[in-house]
Amino acid sequence: MKFNQLTKIFGLSLLVAFTACKKYGYEVPDGYPDDSQNIADGTIDTNMKLIDKSMYAKARVFPGLVDQSEPRVKDAQFTLDLNFTDQTAQNLRISVAPSPQYSTGYYAAPGELIKLVVPAGIDGLTVQIGAHTDNLAGKSPLLRDPVIYNRKKLVSGVNYIRNLYGGHIYILATFAYASPVTFSITGACASPDFILGQSTDTEWINRVKASSVPWLELRTKRVIFTIPRDKVLATFNSAEPFTNPTLAMTKWNDVFDLDYNAWMGLSDNAPDIRDRSPQSQWRGVLDIQLTNGYGHNGFPFVGTNDSEWFRSFTSVKSLNTSEGQWGSYHEFGHNCQQGSVWSWSTLGETTNNLFSFKVANRIGANYNILHPAVSSGFPKAIAYATAVGTKNFDTDAAMNAVDEAPFMKMTPFVQIFELYGYGAMTYLYKEARHADRLNTNDITKHNFVYEKLSDYTKIDLAPFFDAWGILISDAVIAKVSAKYPMLNKAIWTYNPLNKTGGTAAYDPTRVISVSSLQSTTSDLGSNLIDGNTATFWHSKYSPAPTAAETFPFTVIIGTGTRTAIPVKGITFNQRTSNNNGYIKDVEIFASNDNVSYTSVGTTTVPQNANKYDFNFPGGSVNTKFIKVLIKTGASTVFCSLAECNLIKP
Repeated sequence: MKFNQLTKIFGLSLLVAFTACKKYGYEVPDGYPDDSQNIADGTIDTNMKLIDKSMYAKARVFPGLVDQSEPRVKDAQFTLDLNFTDQTAQNLRISVAPSPQYSTGYYAAPGELIKLVVPAGIDGLTVQIGAHTDNLAGKSPLLRDPVIYNRKKLVSGVNYIRNLYGGHIYILATFAYASPVTFSITGACASPDFILGQSTDTEWINRVKASSVPWLELRTKRVIFTIPRDKVLATFNSAEPFTNPTLAMTKWNDVFDLDYNAWMGLSDNAPDIRDRSPQSQWRGVLDIQLTNGYGHNGFPFVGTNDSEWFRSFTSVKSLNTSEGQWGSYHEFGHNCQQGSVWSWSTLGETTNNLFSFKVANRIGANYNILHPAVSSGFPKAIAYATAVGTKNFDTDAAMNAVDEAPFMKMTPFVQIFELYGYGAMTYLYKEARHADRLNTNDITKHNFVYEKLSDYTKIDLAPFFDAWGILISDAVIAKVSAKYPMLNKAIWTYNPLNKTGGTAAYDPTRVISVSSLQSTTSDLGSNLIDGNTATFWHSKYSPAPTAAETFPFTVIIGTGTRTAIPVKGITFNQRTSNNNGYIKDVEIFASNDNVSYTSVGTTTVPQNANKYDFNFPGGSVNTKFIKVLIKTGASTVFCSLAECNLIKP
């Protein structure tokens, strides 16, 4: 009996001991957040001395431990300006917008309890521990646990939170406060962050060397990068030491001010919220494993924790003209795409990269260094646009090479920027934000880009879109052509890499058909509109033409436009070297469908080689097709003609 009593007492003491071990306290039953985004209101053991070391082995691998010698603060105060305008992706009509996430400058060691005091009257806040929010559930093999951050709602007064893996401490705001808010924190370590305008290079270097906090932030007004401290230390003895963060982060701030916000037409004090810059910083973070690819967009955007991505955040060379900068601009560009209005489905890896060209244009960088595929992709794309025939920009194999397609497809955009100004992109973005509706299919997005770029350039760019095979609707073409003159230069031949081409005159007029042709190699119908009187069209004479191949002869000329345009007459040039082939009596017809024709005049062409202009007696006609019926000539069997072209107002 006595033995049994002792056994019960011992067992009860073990139960109490094991229960006490579980009283570290978490907001979820097992201590592990599930990334559900549902912030629980759990209770927590407030004994600051208790440390949950159960994940030390994993935290040591990533994101890292904090040495016990690192000072933990007690009742330290920090103040945050929470007076923000919540600029959403819906307002901006972009993929991702930064949310109000505020850096505190403090870091929680793995498993250690953090005490956070919120002043009275302050509600709607959440505390987050951990910058690495990529959920790796389903990845195999795992290099770190799937979820290594957690969040907890804050209330006025004392709050407690811990994270088994540790991490930076953030305050997330639901709504704004007009006055700055001062918090008190206990148990955290000071992070050796660099803050542009507040930190000096020398004192920051000293803090990095003295700290054992594994991660730090580089902060500017516009962007925050979260990087590992060990990589910073490694640069101090390298060929490219990261010892001038002021210069690097100033350049990054400029990029976001000038090449993202300003290029999209956003400013801090815009009266319309749709045109207001994001009030929170964009964020980029390095991670040892990603949910997708080598880097991916989002808030924060994530890059692989290697030397290449680290340099893309920190290297002044990569931000200058001496080297290309691609990855960071690429992912931030994904965040800024307006896929719901104008960036259509085949431009997913294209329009995000236009920001790289904007930066390069501003700083005078050579476009060829931006990416290896630029130098090969652009010329191939221009060759595609220059070629004749039916095209489809989105589906043609020639525009969908595995490695070069994104670079080929950005060529027409860069051509417009280079020839008409980079403000074309600003106009697109602003018009998209203010559009009455979203566009749900590719053709309406094509139409939007065509119409808005035509509005910006004050030119009907239909020939440009046709050359690229970007399909656009006749109804929209009619609307645009009624406002602006037709493009008259072959701008699709312009090469942004060497700044050449794009100046040749362009006339969409073309010979649709001739009823009789002597040769298919030299006496071409197209010679009638080539502007060269030394070339000519000749009807068939050998072998002897059939009845259908002699008088009357028919020449059909198309305006090359989707809508009817004014034509006021026809200009004729007889062939200079063969007067027995002169044409004589002709009748002119007009049509909008190349089926039903209406006569617009008759004339007798002079029997000499001088240029002869015949203006329609009734004035200009709006038409898409002109038919020239050659009734008689100097010969009764054949005829030839050097020029037969449209006279446009």
